[in-house]
Amino acid sequence: MDTGYRISELARRSGFSPSTLRYYETVGLLAEPDRTEAGYRIYDDDAVERMRFVSRAKAMGLSLAAIAELVALWADGPCPPVQARLRHLLEAKAGEVRAQLGELTTFAVQLDHLLRSLEATDPADLCGPGCGCDSALPPPVPVGCTLPTAVAVADRTGEWAELVAHATAREATPDGLRLRLPADPSVVARAAELSVLEAGCCAFFAFTLRVDGAGVWLDIAAPPDARPLLDAML
Repeated sequence: MDTGYRISELARRSGFSPSTLRYYETVGLLAEPDRTEAGYRIYDDDAVERMRFVSRAKAMGLSLAAIAELVALWADGPCPPVQARLRHLLEAKAGEVRAQLGELTTFAVQLDHLLRSLEATDPADLCGPGCGCDSALPPPVPVGCTLPTAVAVADRTGEWAELVAHATAREATPDGLRLRLPADPSVVARAAELSVLEAGCCAFFAFTLRVDGAGVWLDIAAPPDARPLLDAML
């Protein structure tokens, strides 16, 4: 066989190294190729397209087992089964990522508490029990508003509504929401005040107020299971 691509050319076209391509061949992601009389692997255009499909699936964070399943469907030709299975896998992956984000957000809040504890503790002469370095990671902060009454919750929500009315733009972020506020000292002060009050009753929220020459932004981060509270608050 004189036509086709050697493994080095397939590697160049697909972005995978020759060793990775050989591994994919052993696990079934890449079909076993024809060989020259000298024993060299020779791949066709189908192998190039298959590896491009695999590359896209890897970029989606799918496991090799899931990709192998998709490749088997893809090789049969019709698109509907591939698309249906891909949709199911992506829904599962998105749920997994959201759960990981929630865990990481909770961990970030715990670390922030620990940092504040360290900042408030003067270093001891020697490290040991009772010094700042002996501080333990605090327990996870439960998601739930701790304001004492429904009236208090309504009042706080109204206060946020008044602040949001001043916003010149708002956009969703991977962690929650970003508000652009006017460069008015009274509005900036109110944003800071509300952030402090809200962090006191809902410690799972994280607030970042940034003021620079380009404007004023308030970022509010929340774990995935606290997003409904964020939506209600704003």
